Amino acid sequence: MLNDKEFQAFQEGIFKDYFKKYIMFKRGKGEKVTHSTLIRLKSLNQELTLSCDSLEISHEVAEFILREREKESPSSRGLRVSDFRQFSAFLRSLGIVSYEIPRKYMKKVYVPFRPYIFSEAELGSITVAADQLSQGRRSNTHCQVYPVITRILIGTGMRIGEVLSLRIKDVDMADQLIIVYKSKNNVSRYVPMSESLSATVGKYLSKIQHRHESQRHLFISPYTGTGYSYDAMKYMFRKIYSAAGVRTPQGRLPRIHDVRHSFCTASLNRMLESGMNLYTAIPILAAYVGHVNLSDTERYIHLTEHGYSDFIKKESNLSSLIPEVCDEN
Repeated sequence: MLNDKEFQAFQEGIFKDYFKKYIMFKRGKGEKVTHSTLIRLKSLNQELTLSCDSLEISHEVAEFILREREKESPSSRGLRVSDFRQFSAFLRSLGIVSYEIPRKYMKKVYVPFRPYIFSEAELGSITVAADQLSQGRRSNTHCQVYPVITRILIGTGMRIGEVLSLRIKDVDMADQLIIVYKSKNNVSRYVPMSESLSATVGKYLSKIQHRHESQRHLFISPYTGTGYSYDAMKYMFRKIYSAAGVRTPQGRLPRIHDVRHSFCTASLNRMLESGMNLYTAIPILAAYVGHVNLSDTERYIHLTEHGYSDFIKKESNLSSLIPEVCDEN
């Protein structure tokens, strides 16, 4: 569902109801719709309102809206193209005529990015900080919810959107499983829980008021009566990271998604250390975290200087694939 502020952002235009449905569709799949995404979608709605006389998006309208703008960076334009492409595909799935943006509409923009990889000590500090959150003026529910969400993220590597979308029925305490239904790329999967995580989730379930209403969200915001928003998570995790004293080398607070990167990296390291071959380990990890393509998993594997030599030693047959650097003349 959209909260009041989000709802007010789409009150005009012939496409307004479809933008609301589109946002709920994305959230229903476990995808996060951030504040910046909402701003871009609001802008797109306004441009379509000015450019379209009917519920149809022509090639000419698409080209006009996606034209290059003065002083706009390639990455910003790339986001606009991506938003338009996905919304257009959503409209077509509903039988509405909308121009299909080609995959190679614009040159892919390479944005160098390296996430922050937490150490085990830092993850421990984050967990302690979540456990010690101070009580709020209006509600203390967050003191009960965030320690559990934090442990699920650290212990499973799930996407934050997947965690927020969980229903009570999605937790199988008998088999110690979390069931993720139709998340990103429409992938469903079982996520095993460790003994300690299962105990934490079981204890939480025993305390919540509506534990027998299987269709209700597992984590319910006391302010909205529905699931927590990504913006709420972003706000609270900044507080948790700050209290834990965890910052990147540049002095910034890490992102929530960095926990998933850290999980994937640590999990691969453990599998390799156990003697598992890389070509066996990556498909297993991909299935666990819900990736469709192995290339998606490879983006999460971040070799630190500490682990690089061990990796090459264990996978020496890969050394021929690493290009040599030409000597200077």
